[in-house]
Amino acid sequence: MAASKRELQALIVLAGKIDPSLRKALAEANSKTKDLGQSTKLFGDLATKAWNAMKIGAAAGAVAIGAGFAYVAKKGIELASDLSEVQNVVDVTFGQNADLINRWAKDAKTNFGLSELAAKRFASTMGAMLKSTGIAEEHIVSMSTTLAGLSADFASFYNSSPEEAFEKIRAGISGETEPLKAWGINLSVANLEAYRLAKGIKVAYSQMSAADQVILRYNYLLEVSKDAQGDFNRNIVSFANQMRVLRTNFQEVAAKIMSGAIPALEQLLQKANQLAQEFLDDPQQIGKISDAISQTF
Repeated sequence: MAASKRELQALIVLAGKIDPSLRKALAEANSKTKDLGQSTKLFGDLATKAWNAMKIGAAAGAVAIGAGFAYVAKKGIELASDLSEVQNVVDVTFGQNADLINRWAKDAKTNFGLSELAAKRFASTMGAMLKSTGIAEEHIVSMSTTLAGLSADFASFYNSSPEEAFEKIRAGISGETEPLKAWGINLSVANLEAYRLAKGIKVAYSQMSAADQVILRYNYLLEVSKDAQGDFNRNIVSFANQMRVLRTNFQEVAAKIMSGAIPALEQLLQKANQLAQEFLDDPQQIGKISDAISQTF
């Protein structure tokens, strides 16, 4: 910071050399600083306004950050709860093979860009459907995980979302033809018959069991989707795939952070429901509260 006129004079006095020429120079400097002062005042006013705006912006930023944390907490709780719920579906659907699904889902983010939740949800949904057709349990795990992973490759290949891709695949495996036609995959009976003959299968499609028809559709889908298979890993550095991984990372971080709060929230909700039920079971108490509110207003 530059020394003021008074400070400069004090220094000169202390030195014992009060030179008239120096006093004149100080007077000229003082005159010039008046003009400078007008400019700096204007700048100061602008700086003050800018600082006030910055403080307002900081406050708004703090609110935004707070809202962001609240959103992360909310999503984290939802995801942690959903993961707990889908784990129950995995355990029931795959039974003693559930741990195979758990291990596969842990690596789904790296291999397919799928969150653990999405991987388990896709696999368990597909597994339940395959199981209902009577397919042997030893095939259900591999078929379910293959189709769940294929949904991520389809999403990357066709620039779609894994959820949309999975729904199209699920529909195709269950016997619907229209959804996958949008991507040039036609699981019509005619195409399946031609595929059956090409593979040397003698039993006509119409004579097959429900399980065998599903297996035929499964094999045909893998046959005609070879170009899309592995597309996520081939293009993992693409913007879309990196964004998918980033979203998955944030979701998993939020879910892990808030997973510890789930037990406490469950107890809180149980107590809240118990209290609500006590009020419902006591109409007189509700009437008293209602009358009190009416008198207040």
